[in-house]
Amino acid sequence: MVSETPKLTLSGYWLEARVLLKLALPILVAQLAITGLGVIDTVMSGHVGTDDLAAIGLGSSLMFPVLMVPMGILLALTPLVSRRFGQKDSEAIARYLQQGLWLSVPLGLLALAVLMFPQWVLDQLSLSPNVYQLTEDYLAFVGLGIPGLALYLALRFFWEGLSLTWPTMVISVLALLVNVPLNALFIYGWGPVPAFGAAGCGIASAMVMWAMLGAGIWFVRRYPQTRSLTVWPKGTWFRMRWRQGLADILSLGVPNMLALLFEVTLFSLIAVFIAKLGTEVIAANQVVMSYTSMAFMIPLSLSLAVTVRVGTAYGQGSLTAMRLSVRTGLAVAVAFSAVVALITFSARDLIAEFYTSDPAVIAIAVWLLLLAAAYQVFDAVQVTSAGILRGLHHTRTTMVVTFISYWVLGMGGGYIMAFTDWWMPAQGVGGFWLGIVFGLILAAFLLQWKLWHLKAGLVKNGALR
Repeated sequence: MVSETPKLTLSGYWLEARVLLKLALPILVAQLAITGLGVIDTVMSGHVGTDDLAAIGLGSSLMFPVLMVPMGILLALTPLVSRRFGQKDSEAIARYLQQGLWLSVPLGLLALAVLMFPQWVLDQLSLSPNVYQLTEDYLAFVGLGIPGLALYLALRFFWEGLSLTWPTMVISVLALLVNVPLNALFIYGWGPVPAFGAAGCGIASAMVMWAMLGAGIWFVRRYPQTRSLTVWPKGTWFRMRWRQGLADILSLGVPNMLALLFEVTLFSLIAVFIAKLGTEVIAANQVVMSYTSMAFMIPLSLSLAVTVRVGTAYGQGSLTAMRLSVRTGLAVAVAFSAVVALITFSARDLIAEFYTSDPAVIAIAVWLLLLAAAYQVFDAVQVTSAGILRGLHHTRTTMVVTFISYWVLGMGGGYIMAFTDWWMPAQGVGGFWLGIVFGLILAAFLLQWKLWHLKAGLVKNGALR
C-alpha cells in the first residue's frame, strides 16, 4: 500500500506504479487463463469434427453477452468496497458482500433461464441439425454453471475491492488446469462416460464454474482479512437491504453492464455484417479479433487495478492520492499500449502469418492490423478512464459514451464506410475497423473531459481535499 501521506513527486509516482502493477499483474494472468479456457474448448472440440467446432464458436458467441449481465452488474462491488476500504468501514464492506451475494442469485438464475431456451435465436440461423443440437446442448449444460459463477464473481469483486487480486489469479489458473482433463473426459468419453462432443465442453465448464465458487468460499472463510467480514449476526443472512446495499450496486452496476454489452455486441454484429463479404474476409477479421482481444487484456487489467486504487483514494477523501492514482494509471496504460502499437505495426505480417498461411487472408489481416495499431493508445486511455470513473462511482457517463462511440460511430459509421460511398469508396471490412478507430478516439476524449469536470466537482463539494 502507498503511505498515508502520498506525494506528487517522482518517487511517489514510482511507488504508485509499483502498487498498481502489483494489483494488475495477477488480474492479467487471471484474464489470460480465462481466455485460455475458451481456446482449450475450441482446440479440443476441433479434433472431434467441424460441426463440434462450429457449435463451440456459435455457443460461445451467444453465451458471452448473457454472461456480461451478472458480470457487469456485480463489478460494481469493487469500487463500492474499495471506497469503504479507504474509509475503514468494515460494517459497510460486509453489507455490500452480503447484498452482492443475494443479488448474484437472481442474476445467475436469469442467465440460466436464457441459456436453457436458446431456440428463439437458433431458429433464426441456417444451421445443420447436428450443429443446432450440439449448440443447444452446449448452452444448456454451460448454463447450469452460471449461477455458481455469478456467486463466485460477487466474491471475486469483493476481495479485489480490498486490493487482493492474487486469489483471482490462483483460482483462474487452477480452473484452466482442471478444465483440460474434464474436457477430455466429457468430449471424447471414457469408460462409462459417453462422448458428448462439443456439448461436453459445457459440462466441463459448468463443473469448473462451481469449483471456482467452492475455492472462492474456502478463501474468504480462511483468509484473515476476509474471514472477519463474513461473520454476520444471526438473522441477517437472508435479509435483503435495498437502501443499504442493493440500490448502490444496481445504480453503478446496470450502467456498467450496459457499457460492456455495447462493446461486446459491437464486435459480434460486425462478424454478422461481414458474413456476406466472403470466407477470406471472415477469417481475416477473426485473426485480428483474436490478436487484439489478447492485447486488450493489458489495458483492461490496468483499468481494473486503477478502479481499486482510485476507489480507495476516494474513500480516504484524498485529492493527492486520487491524482497520484489517476496520473500513474493513465501513464502506465499509455506506455504499455504504445509498445503494443509499435509491435502490432512492425510485426503485422508475422502476426497474420502466425494464424494462417492463406495469402488472401494475410493481405486483409495485415491491413486490419495496421488499423488496430492506430487505436491502441486511445483504447488504453478510454478503458483506463472508464476504470477511474468507476472508482469514483460514476458509470452512467461511460454507458452513454460507449453507446455513442461504439454503436453510433463505430457500428453505424463503420457500416456506412464498409458498404456505401457516402464519405469515401466502400472499404469493406476495413470500414468497420475505421469506425472502431474513430469511436475509440472519441471515447478517449469524452471520458477524459468528463473525468476533468467530475474531479473539479468533487473538489468543490469537499469530497476530495
